[in-house]
Amino acid sequence: MTALPHGPRLPFTLRRALPFLALTLVFAPSFPAWSDEPTLPPADSVQASALLPPTALSSDDFDRINDSAHGLAGEKASGDNATWESTPEWKDYAQKLDGNWNYLDRVRLNAMRNWGNTELAGLRGETGTVFYPFSGPDALYPDTLFPDSKVLLMAGLEPVGTMPDLGKLQQDGKLVPYLAQVKTSLFTILAASFFKTKDMKTDFNNQLVDGLMPAIVVFLAREGYPINGIQYVVLARDGSLHPQGGGTSGAPGVQITYGDGRTLLYFQADLGNDGLKDNPGFVRLMHCLAPGITYLKAASYLLYEGYFSTIRDAILDNSVGVVEDDSGIPLKDFNPAQWDVIPYGNYTGPIGLFKDKLQPDLTDFYAKTPHQPLTFGSGYKFVAAQSSLLVAKKKQPLSH
Repeated sequence: MTALPHGPRLPFTLRRALPFLALTLVFAPSFPAWSDEPTLPPADSVQASALLPPTALSSDDFDRINDSAHGLAGEKASGDNATWESTPEWKDYAQKLDGNWNYLDRVRLNAMRNWGNTELAGLRGETGTVFYPFSGPDALYPDTLFPDSKVLLMAGLEPVGTMPDLGKLQQDGKLVPYLAQVKTSLFTILAASFFKTKDMKTDFNNQLVDGLMPAIVVFLAREGYPINGIQYVVLARDGSLHPQGGGTSGAPGVQITYGDGRTLLYFQADLGNDGLKDNPGFVRLMHCLAPGITYLKAASYLLYEGYFSTIRDAILDNSVGVVEDDSGIPLKDFNPAQWDVIPYGNYTGPIGLFKDKLQPDLTDFYAKTPHQPLTFGSGYKFVAAQSSLLVAKKKQPLSH
């Protein structure tokens, strides 16, 4: 696989030790009080990072988790315990996944990396935090566009699930159907760049696959990252994280430490106004981690709606930049006094399922504004010639 633009990877055995040298985190003893309305607190009331201290895996757990992640990614494990690699079913699975991945790399990911290196270089230098609401398990595309990020904050309606142990699945006679289910769940994003919401309800919540963890670790393994820690967490109303099982209520999630000191956070959370009124922790955590860059892709045009105004406002308030297709924040919500918006590709309107979300002002903006083409497709219009992206840059930097 083509190396990402942030430099060569360290040897696998060395990389596993780095995050606990690289992460120096300060933890807040308390957070500001929260009212019934999901409004954001003042910037100076946030005292410190809400990330939990990373917990190092034992040597056996590290090997088991990373062997399973590579197995799910269709790659050879580093040790001798990956007995599934000798089965014809895994060999077939790996061969097909390799073919799909090589195609994706050739037609989309390489072009995205090259585009990001030139067009996103300035934004990348402003922050190491990426917000990705409505993400599902897609850790791949934000890593492709923002390879130097340190914190990736994700959210969706699907459950986190558990990290599978391929050895145990093999012993229990469940390996073959499990691999078949994972292959099915990955099909759309490998072919078309997004997950279908209705498919995720069954692909990631059934008797075999109980959540998004297998898809997330496939992307991390394929991008060359060792997984150094997995902590199941709860996101409380005040935006703080707590270990699951400790008595704190909130949105269930996972904190994954990977690579050279990076952190991925995923939460099962309703980002509509009603959901954020019940638990406003996600926007509080955004504020704590800000400034960030928000990435929006195949977001079902939810941010067009008044009942998603809280998360829309949180994105605009806490982001130094927004990179999105037309399913994200409507053009009219980027105040020209506060944002510079740069168009790329061709805006050809939404797909038929969302035909009522056509933006006439965006059509006019593309007609009047010089813009570069895209050499890759992204989102619902995943053919390059029909695909569009907006890069919005805040004119005044955030102060946190």
